Amino acid sequence: MERKTTTETVFRCLGLGLAALLGPASVSAAPDLGTATNAVSSHGVELIAFEAPGCIYCPVFRRDVVPTYAASRAGKTAPLRFVDINDEAADSLKLTSPVTIVPTLVLVRDGVEIGRISGYVGPLNMHRILDTMLPRD
Repeated sequence: MERKTTTETVFRCLGLGLAALLGPASVSAAPDLGTATNAVSSHGVELIAFEAPGCIYCPVFRRDVVPTYAASRAGKTAPLRFVDINDEAADSLKLTSPVTIVPTLVLVRDGVEIGRISGYVGPLNMHRILDTMLPRD
């Protein structure tokens, strides 16, 4: 297996960030009603994605995760909602600690945090982590 040098890794990350910045999804961190739901599941569980304007990984999350999220086990159990970290709606949630990294996914039950994924970890890792946090049927 070929090992990447630090310089190659840095340029790859910068390239991903630049692609995210230049892509059409990066115009705003405001909720996109076409990809978010405002429903809460029958378990009272929802997944809240905290975003911020200028975040280079927020549009990457939307591009890589959102299109298939609703069909996943997590999507069927915990509808996805986007919240701008600067929005007053963020203050109404009972979080265990402040959100300091975006994107951050917070799994809540009846408005109270039950799990968190800080930063963009990719779709496969995100689903693996979420599966351990979701309530069992």
